[in-house]
Amino acid sequence: MQISNWTTQSASALFQVAAPEAKGHSHGDNPIPPLLRPSRDLSGIRKMAIPRLAEGKEAVHSARSHRRHVSRACESCRQRKTKCTGDKSGCRNCRDAGMICCYTDGKREKSKRQMAGLETKINAYQEILQRLSIRYRMSEEQLIRLALAGEDPSEDASSHDDSATPNTEARRQSSVSEAITPLFSGFENNLDLIEEDLNRDEASQATGFVGQSSEISWLQTLARELELGYDHGYFSGKEPSPAKAAAHHNRFISFPNYHLDAMEIPIYDNVDPYSCPAKDVATKLYKTYLDWVHPSFPIIGTAPFGAQFLAFVTNSSLRPGSLRPGNRWLAILNLIFALATKYAHLSEAEWQMDKDAHFVYFLKAKALGLDHQLLTFPDLQQLQIEGLTALYMLTLGHVNRAWATCGSAIRGALGLGLHLRHLGDSISDTSREIRCRVWWSLYTLDLRLSVMTGRPSFIPDSLCTTPLPLPFDEQDFGREEVMRQLRRSIDGSPCPTEMLSTGQSDLNAMSTVAEKVDSEEDRYSPCGSLYFVHLVQLTMIAKESLAKIYTPSTIRSPWQSIEFAIHSLTHKLDTWLNNLPNEYDFTRTQSSHVSSETSNQRLSLALLFYSTRMGITRPCLRRVDSFSEGDKMQEFGQEIAAECVESACHMLRLFPEDLKAATLYTASPWWCLLHYLMQATAVLALELAFQAQHVPDKTPMVSKALDKAYEWLSLMSRTQKTPERARRLCDRLLRQLKQREDIKVSESPSVHDYDEFFPYDTTIGQLTGSFFPTEYGMDVEPSNLYHF
Repeated sequence: MQISNWTTQSASALFQVAAPEAKGHSHGDNPIPPLLRPSRDLSGIRKMAIPRLAEGKEAVHSARSHRRHVSRACESCRQRKTKCTGDKSGCRNCRDAGMICCYTDGKREKSKRQMAGLETKINAYQEILQRLSIRYRMSEEQLIRLALAGEDPSEDASSHDDSATPNTEARRQSSVSEAITPLFSGFENNLDLIEEDLNRDEASQATGFVGQSSEISWLQTLARELELGYDHGYFSGKEPSPAKAAAHHNRFISFPNYHLDAMEIPIYDNVDPYSCPAKDVATKLYKTYLDWVHPSFPIIGTAPFGAQFLAFVTNSSLRPGSLRPGNRWLAILNLIFALATKYAHLSEAEWQMDKDAHFVYFLKAKALGLDHQLLTFPDLQQLQIEGLTALYMLTLGHVNRAWATCGSAIRGALGLGLHLRHLGDSISDTSREIRCRVWWSLYTLDLRLSVMTGRPSFIPDSLCTTPLPLPFDEQDFGREEVMRQLRRSIDGSPCPTEMLSTGQSDLNAMSTVAEKVDSEEDRYSPCGSLYFVHLVQLTMIAKESLAKIYTPSTIRSPWQSIEFAIHSLTHKLDTWLNNLPNEYDFTRTQSSHVSSETSNQRLSLALLFYSTRMGITRPCLRRVDSFSEGDKMQEFGQEIAAECVESACHMLRLFPEDLKAATLYTASPWWCLLHYLMQATAVLALELAFQAQHVPDKTPMVSKALDKAYEWLSLMSRTQKTPERARRLCDRLLRQLKQREDIKVSESPSVHDYDEFFPYDTTIGQLTGSFFPTEYGMDVEPSNLYHF
């Protein structure tokens, strides 16, 4: 009975516990929830024993081991997805498994470290932008636009495809097309293709491929512009008529080619390759070579070769016999005679020989050192033979042959490792310096031929580590202070390509390597070697311009990148000019104390400087109306094109006013004078074809400079066939230019006005009366004939 009463009371108490939840409701409206109703008698419930809690340290450790959450698991536990104890000395799992326990940073630590690195990079980039904006005269905004233009537009578009509207997508496509619009247009787009079959006939094969850096390509652009007319010119953006289009498609690149590669080299029978001229003639020819060829092309060592030459011409026993010099040495000597004879003929020297005598010397050299040499391994003398042969071909106007021969010499030099710094003790310091000059002679010739033909250079600058030559002539190598520089420059002078990228002058870098000598004037006094060092540095800038502007990748580059390339190249030109010694600075008035040799070298550097500047700025020489209205390229193109035209005018001011061949050919390298002259002629004629839109206030000066170029072409035609072909080509183009009704040019100004527009005091000689040959049957002076 007691148990029954307890059960009844317990059940009653249980129901009373739930009563407050039903407060305010009737019992019928709010019945007891099913979960609170007793389903069976509670007397059958058994008790469950609860384990006793541990006491002391063991209890604390056990509780913590179950409740502990480590902030970072080791790499092994993370990969196996097991719980890690997080012990610094190694977690329990790794200790039990005998593994190395390694903890890596978590996501937060990685994010913090990446943010710190990005912040450092941003600060560095901001500093670089400030330096570049000062160095290249570009605002930071322009530099940022240049960087943004290099982004992949497809990625940007794909990331916004879901949210892009038709209007925003159109704006995005417009900005992208503007960013990738090339600086070249019309005919200039042929950087990555050719339009004609260059294997069509002998004329096209002799001409070969001609790229956009060549003045021949510029003349072809001029011819097409004149044929298609102003409304449908290559830079107008309008389609020409079918008849005019067919006419221009029939105009091959061989039309403006004024070189003589299509002509065969004459062959003379019964030429004895071992015959030599008299001693006085040989001595005069050798001296002429040293004076007018060697300073710009020091491919031979004058000290060892001069001693050998003196022994050869004074000792008749060295001719035929066991002690006779080798065939390759004799080939070099005959090529020296050929170049000297050619120069004497061009400069109309009093002692000049027969006009074809240089062919005889070349045929001797060909028999001694060029025939049957295709499969032989080259040595240093063979490189000198091929280099001199390439130069001789260039003087004849056989540019394509010169390019091929120079390429063979370059590959031979690469095979002998002349492009690398030599640190071995197997050769003397003097021999090492001579090999260095052989390399840089081939380097400068290769670049000039690349510019003339518009073809890529054979030489990769990134692989060239040989130092620049010392600014001392070979006769000074015996001086103790020069020998110290000779030894130290090999070990410590920086790579020329690195100095070019940083704008550092090689002579300034050399002063940190070499020891101090008696005086600064004695170290860097003007000489042929110092002139050649500056010539090489300027050549390297010209080579860089070919790689950055006249390559197929330019077509796919945004115009901002081309703008930056042009700015950087012109800045390097200005830096080179600022580093010139006072004796070579052609922007200053020439001192009366300067020797004639230094004056000629000064003139040579000036010609190459303006030629390089024209090559860099030439892509911007196009019609102003070819840009869309408000185009960002228009202002930039207008400014750079004006620099191109002014460079051409400055170059022609370097040509003397007195038309004498002896005065003209004092500039070395004289084998490039026609190339320079045709570059300036093409630029000025293009500017007049564009109605002088870039320099409207200097139109009379452009006309005057073009007249002067034609006069010099006519003078040079007296002694060479190549200038004669160039003169006839220009005669045809200039007559066609004069007949254009849309070209309005005022009368030519006086020389005094010409000097006011271009104030550089760089002329040589004195102004004399106009001279023009009458052998062409002209009854009026061309200066009056070609006043546009």
